[in-house]
Amino acid sequence: MARLTDTRATRLRTPEKGQAFEWCSEVRGFGVRLTPGAKSYIVQFRAGGRSQRMTLGRVGVLPFEGPPDRPGARDLAIAALNAARRGEDPSQAVGRARHGDGVTMNAVWDEYKKAGFPKLRGVGRKRDSTIARDEARYDLLIRPSIGKERVEKIDTARVRRWLDDIPTEGQRSHALVMLKSLLNFAGTRGFSKIQPIDVKPTKSREVQNFYRPEEIALLDRALVDLIAEKPSQRLAFSALRLLIATGARLGEITSLRWAAVDLERRVVQLERDKTSDNRRDILLTAEAVTVLKALPRTASPFVFFSDSAAGHIMDLKKAWLSALSRAKLRRLRLHDLRHSFASAAIRQGVSLYVVGKLLGHRQATTTQRYAHLEQEVARDALDKIAKATGGGNA
Repeated sequence: MARLTDTRATRLRTPEKGQAFEWCSEVRGFGVRLTPGAKSYIVQFRAGGRSQRMTLGRVGVLPFEGPPDRPGARDLAIAALNAARRGEDPSQAVGRARHGDGVTMNAVWDEYKKAGFPKLRGVGRKRDSTIARDEARYDLLIRPSIGKERVEKIDTARVRRWLDDIPTEGQRSHALVMLKSLLNFAGTRGFSKIQPIDVKPTKSREVQNFYRPEEIALLDRALVDLIAEKPSQRLAFSALRLLIATGARLGEITSLRWAAVDLERRVVQLERDKTSDNRRDILLTAEAVTVLKALPRTASPFVFFSDSAAGHIMDLKKAWLSALSRAKLRRLRLHDLRHSFASAAIRQGVSLYVVGKLLGHRQATTTQRYAHLEQEVARDALDKIAKATGGGNA
């Protein structure tokens, strides 16, 4: 174990999988955590009778050392270790070292960006599309209102007043989740002491918009007819048929690569799930396999290739409207095909747990929005039992 320096930290190689650590011989407890594609300065100490570890910042973003008004990773590690020895809170000590006059929400956001937009629950970094949504939400709902306020002063009462000024329920719920996550980021990275926020986001609403199974059948037949009549639009219409058959997300289908498709095993193996860094399998029905086998193969790696900058189809709106018109169905969102898939599965007696697995839900609470449909199925079953046992003859 050698002395850790800026040069040594920069030259460390990241592993292909898992994580590794390099520790400093001079400042015991100060080191670098290495994960695939990322290197972060960390400090390890004992507090509350147990060993704890704190991330200080990314190598190459956070300076190794710095002046008193802009301390580097080594300076922050020393502040944390000294606080732990004194029985004080190391995270608060690091926060004071970083921001002697108290960190603001805007400063926390800047630190979050410097850290590369890490996931605030779990390990890894967010997708570009998620980052874009977060940036827009922060600029619209947090920066103008409480962005300049000190994090340590933000309490439950202040959050409730802030939420009162946000017009819609959906915006309030999303903004609250984001604010609490950023406050947690500030606390766990030692930027500031934070106060508990006793406000919870609104639970997911029951899903009401979906097509009945017979309507989905009409829609699929309309798509088959449209493919025969307009072969030049086969890719877009076929993508819609796959959405119907799999319940997958729009982006998972439009950006699908042939390398992920295993027709023999009837499965699509996504390298990365939308809500995690884990792989996810999308199971294929026999009809979905037939749809894929009928598609043309080109030099493009994408199943639904196009001349766009992305290399694949991005928008199915035109094909969607054509299909709805042909099937004479009311207009719902394209995303409601996913809800329709879940509804049909539940009405066939599939449990919420299995539905969540099929849809790729990471949190069981996400699938709970379909719980009322499961209750309807149970009530129908109860009525049938009552008739069979004579309970309906009273």
